[in-house]
Amino acid sequence: MRRFFNLLKKNMNAFGLVFLMAISFCFAMFQGGFVSWFIFYSFLPFAAYAAILLFYPLHAITVERKASKRECQAGESVEIVLTFTRKNRLPLLFMVIEEEMPDELEDRGIHRRLLTFPGFKRTISMSYVLESLPRGDHSFQSIRFWIGDFFGMIEKEAIFDSPLNITVFPPYHELDSLYLDRLFNQGQAGSTKKIQREHSVVSGVREYQPGDQLSWINWKATARTSEIMTKEFEVQKNQDVWIIHDDQPSILFEETIEVVASFVHSMLKKGMRVGYASTGSSLILPAGGGRHQRRKIFTRLAKEGPGATNELAEKGRKGDLPANAAVIFIVSEITREKVDILNAFRTNQGLTMLSMKNPAILSDEGKQAMTAAITKGIKVSFIEHEQLLFDRTEAMAK
Repeated sequence: MRRFFNLLKKNMNAFGLVFLMAISFCFAMFQGGFVSWFIFYSFLPFAAYAAILLFYPLHAITVERKASKRECQAGESVEIVLTFTRKNRLPLLFMVIEEEMPDELEDRGIHRRLLTFPGFKRTISMSYVLESLPRGDHSFQSIRFWIGDFFGMIEKEAIFDSPLNITVFPPYHELDSLYLDRLFNQGQAGSTKKIQREHSVVSGVREYQPGDQLSWINWKATARTSEIMTKEFEVQKNQDVWIIHDDQPSILFEETIEVVASFVHSMLKKGMRVGYASTGSSLILPAGGGRHQRRKIFTRLAKEGPGATNELAEKGRKGDLPANAAVIFIVSEITREKVDILNAFRTNQGLTMLSMKNPAILSDEGKQAMTAAITKGIKVSFIEHEQLLFDRTEAMAK
């Protein structure tokens, strides 16, 4: 009996359609006359169309989803194009399409439901724009759509899988060169090639070349040869810079991601070799340079999320980072636990902690942690958005 009721409930619309057809036919038979038969024959095409929809092969429709770009910066817009292809030209009154958005987009209130009237078309295309996308690796999976008849008695629904990934890189600012040089000269990070060269051992002299600094001129050799001669330096091994991101949950988490992206972009642009790690993952990206390294780190930053674990501290104790590497730890605020994490890399040179929190509003615990860091030989600095001199849109335009 339960099985019968389940079958009846599932096909209630179909039974209702048959019931209405039977009622109108009986009314025409018993009542007779033009009006009763006119009602029956007027309702017959709509009932026949609804009956055809009951057997319409929705799963024979192919669905394709395309994006105008698979990678973009946070805040940019992406156009999504949906294409439905069917094998017959049966007229469809309407089609409602609903995108099943990734959770991170749904949490921001982003929903997309589209209505179209296919008619006799075999190929149906429509598009929509996702504006101001947030940072993240957004994975689109299913597309849900349904069709129906004139009176809404029959509705058929189908869900198709059409995977699509859109990687949204974090925003970044163009750091001012003077700010980076001042940071390096204070010993808070690895030196650039120019600064390294000034502290290298002089191995000889050569003729002046455009771009050489005045401090490199060898005046004695210049007077002797009557030509401007500059010092030739021994090539020192380039010092890598490793940036570590604090993955602890914080209201400033997105701001720390933005600062990391700004440092990575600006350092790589100056020709430095940059590596990346985060406290929430034991995976370390080796130091490298160029656009390929920038893309690797930005892809990693796009996927970063708050986490309570500190898997990186053990890596520091094992010495997985090169001993000559400078380490910059970017945190939302200074705590004793984070000082201990950075201190695990004590075999490295130039340990630096950059905090997003204003030093004027540090708690007593924060001040004690800062004192402990300085005692351990860790340099502490604070960074605010005012130090990121150029607007983000201007940096992306370059």
